[in-house]
Amino acid sequence: MVGKARRWRRFGVWLTLSVSLMLVATGCGEGKSTKETSASKPSAEQVQKIELLGQTAEELYQKAKQGDVPGSLMALQQLSDQIPKIRFEGLTSIEGMNALTRAVTDAKRVFNATSFKPEEGLMAAGKIRLAADALTHPHTPLWLQYDKLLSDDVSLLEKAATDKNRAEVRKGAALLDQHIGLIRPSLLISRSPTDVEKLDSLATFIKLQAQGEGELYRNVLNAVPPIRGLLDKLFLKRETTAYLPYPEQQNPILWIVTIGSVILASLAFAGWRLSQKNGGLVPVRRPDQEKPGS
Repeated sequence: MVGKARRWRRFGVWLTLSVSLMLVATGCGEGKSTKETSASKPSAEQVQKIELLGQTAEELYQKAKQGDVPGSLMALQQLSDQIPKIRFEGLTSIEGMNALTRAVTDAKRVFNATSFKPEEGLMAAGKIRLAADALTHPHTPLWLQYDKLLSDDVSLLEKAATDKNRAEVRKGAALLDQHIGLIRPSLLISRSPTDVEKLDSLATFIKLQAQGEGELYRNVLNAVPPIRGLLDKLFLKRETTAYLPYPEQQNPILWIVTIGSVILASLAFAGWRLSQKNGGLVPVRRPDQEKPGS
């Protein structure tokens, strides 16, 4: 009877620990799932305000295309009034929000300039339009269409550096810098700010090399592979772990629950076998009874 009591006590401890593990794991999983769902799914109010922002940004772009400076300034003011009323949590990072705000501020400066240049106004409006679209269409933003344009810029740079054509290197560096600047707010809204900073650094390095002397061709050629790899990462062109910017983290909770279930099943089966053997009684032998005839 003493052995039986000890075994059942041990079985009870194991069962309690297994149940506790499963409850904690399940609770953590539910909490994390709820948190992730609320963080990744914007509220109806957020969606409504973001859609209004996108409509205003589109109006700005159309006004800029028409050369309507007063209309563009009015749209810019509307954007300035709308942005502070939007809650950006779950939509983008602080860097993304700041990039959008700065794009609007820079556009105001362009349209208010004494010597206004229509092409600069259209560029500023296009930058805001792309940024707003990155918020309203996070999975299919318009800025993804600039993939080929940037790839062509890098190819131009590579060929110019290979041919040691200084004029073409400068042209390629200027185009790359211009096109990255156009989608930079969108990148900060949609992608990791760290990756965007790396892209900025590479583009700045190439621009400085193009303006300098010395080993500019070799330095530009050395910068081509990393900038291509970074563009592949930002444009999601490589389906590898190293190039996925927002991989879903594997959740160990599922494994914990599975292991806990196996433990519970094993213990339950062992408990049932224990209760069936000898009518639930476990024979207990004294040490001197273990070896007959001793």
